Amino acid sequence: MPVFSKHRLPRDAGDSRRGAALDPAQSRPLTDLRVAATGVRKTYKSGDREIRALKGIDLHVAKGEFLGVLGPNGAGKTTLIECLEGIRSPDDGDVRILGADAADAREMKAVRGRMGIALQHSTLPPRLTARELLGLQARLYASDVRVDRMIDLVGIGDKADQRIEHLSGGQQQRVAVAMALMGDPELLFLDEPTSQLDPHARLALWEVLYAQRDRREASVIITTHQMEEAQRICDRVVIVDQGRIIAEGRPKDLLRQHFTARRMTFLLPMAATLDLRALNARSAPAGNGLKRITLRTERPSATLVELGQTFGDQLSDLSVEEPTLEELFVKLTGTPLEGEAA
Repeated sequence: MPVFSKHRLPRDAGDSRRGAALDPAQSRPLTDLRVAATGVRKTYKSGDREIRALKGIDLHVAKGEFLGVLGPNGAGKTTLIECLEGIRSPDDGDVRILGADAADAREMKAVRGRMGIALQHSTLPPRLTARELLGLQARLYASDVRVDRMIDLVGIGDKADQRIEHLSGGQQQRVAVAMALMGDPELLFLDEPTSQLDPHARLALWEVLYAQRDRREASVIITTHQMEEAQRICDRVVIVDQGRIIAEGRPKDLLRQHFTARRMTFLLPMAATLDLRALNARSAPAGNGLKRITLRTERPSATLVELGQTFGDQLSDLSVEEPTLEELFVKLTGTPLEGEAA
């Protein structure tokens, strides 16, 4: 079955997607911003306790920007996104969405049709078919987008006339994305959009979203636990923890800022001697009379030369690994990744 329609997927958010990577949104004039949040605070009551969910968030999202919002469970991500969507009011601070004041119901009504939202656990009407549901959505938006075209776009053509309750989780996820796209939005909020998709469908979804950006300068705000995907796709990420943004920037810039060492692994014969303590290295049996050495070095080129001079052709299967966004997430939050969004 077709899995979304085809559109070229760029290689890396930090490389030559459509020319140079986007500048940070904070450097953009206000007219170029899809979302502008300043000093956002939110507190909840839980019995006799006060929970400060957001502690003064400043965040801006530029036209055409893909922003990843990352954070452990309970970090404040969901509350932040709901404030940015205009469905929850902060206690303090200012949020503007597509130029509208999020606190002004009349202004927000005027821009709702330019937004699209797809939740991870969307409660879709189980007894409607995908085609019926998208038809209702099209009428709601008075959209010029044809339902058949949207069905083809998200690759559910052979399932379009089945009831939602008979679709798999991944197929329902595609329907939710199609609904979010039906109004031809300039601003999309996607909550764990690929959590139930296979790798091929995941790539195809991003192709669809990049096509929307190319046509409409659409901005996409994504919450995800797929760190490798966020590192590849997002122009910029923010990491939220304990109600604050603790890191913000292009993935490559953040990794350069927080990591200077590179992980190096290689094989040596079991009989080869190496001062593991001096190199801060670890050794593990690799089979066939070999051991695998893992170490971190801030001078990978020099270390490689030194190892080559010492071990010559005894050295094999060498690799130097770049730090990952997942490693940065764990380093900054002290929290391993969870399977569910906060």
